[in-house]
Amino acid sequence: MAVNNALERDVVVSSRVRLARNYKDIPFAPAMNREWAQETIRRAADALARQRETYQLIRMENLTNAQRRQLVEHHLISYDLLKFAELSAALIGQQDTVSVMVNEEDHLRIQALLPGMQPEKTAEMVFALDDALGADDNYAFDAQFGFLTSCPTNVGTGMRASTMLHLPALARVGKLSALLQAISKLGLTVRGIYGEGSEAQGNLYQLSNQVTLGRSEEDTLKTLIAATTQIISYERGARKALQQHDAALLEDQLMRSYGEFANARILPVKEFMSRCSDLRLAASLGYVDRDYAFIDALMMDAQDGSLSVQLGGEKNEREMDMARAEYVRAKLSE
Repeated sequence: MAVNNALERDVVVSSRVRLARNYKDIPFAPAMNREWAQETIRRAADALARQRETYQLIRMENLTNAQRRQLVEHHLISYDLLKFAELSAALIGQQDTVSVMVNEEDHLRIQALLPGMQPEKTAEMVFALDDALGADDNYAFDAQFGFLTSCPTNVGTGMRASTMLHLPALARVGKLSALLQAISKLGLTVRGIYGEGSEAQGNLYQLSNQVTLGRSEEDTLKTLIAATTQIISYERGARKALQQHDAALLEDQLMRSYGEFANARILPVKEFMSRCSDLRLAASLGYVDRDYAFIDALMMDAQDGSLSVQLGGEKNEREMDMARAEYVRAKLSE
């Protein structure tokens, strides 16, 4: 089985660390009004203006629906930020690897995102950004409980560390459900592609910690890394078992899927994600010569929001499905 071990990208799509923070002298989200929201945005923007890297301030109320969805599809903001579009904003770094959501559930949601298995490096980036935003000792913090947040489940470190995993073989052999149930015993949880409340698409699952109170950042990262490493082993074992059972059939199924993907004229989102999953698996097994970065970018850029931005306006469902197929055909022919 041909496996590219660089950052474990055959299984791990990305690593993310997110910190929840609130200013101690500004009302928390339930009591937020427009005046306080503007002050929160100003403070965050002023703090990052002093940094070497340039951050773009984007106010959600100034964006179209498609532009907002594009930011979600690229994992730069959450859907929850859009619930408060008239009050919220995002500060996004130049390389799209770090971003700060302002006035989501908490005043600040500071996050960093890197491809592959890089939780520790991702944490270093987000902690540096946290230091810059909290340099004036202005966070709501309690000596006993830690960082105070709108939701009690984030009190403590306020940290959520996660890895996005591609698990098609475990799904095919019927072992995914049992594995996901066992994960909860480690204090971890599994969510869909866009986090809490979202659906798992394309065999992509977000593994993250459940507990933030009473556990250090170091312990949280160690647990996540250990669990991710074990799941990588299970997924690779399942891929090997599929090949040993009937390699010709597996290759035939994946290559047929690739052929249909490359020639489709209509591609609904769910089918598109399923085809992307097949393509990613085929690449990991050496059946097609496609880079993981290419596939992962395709997976984001052909979503509805990103496509609508490229097309210069929103279309109806059929038009979007046809535009997605056309986009995929062009990309796969490059």
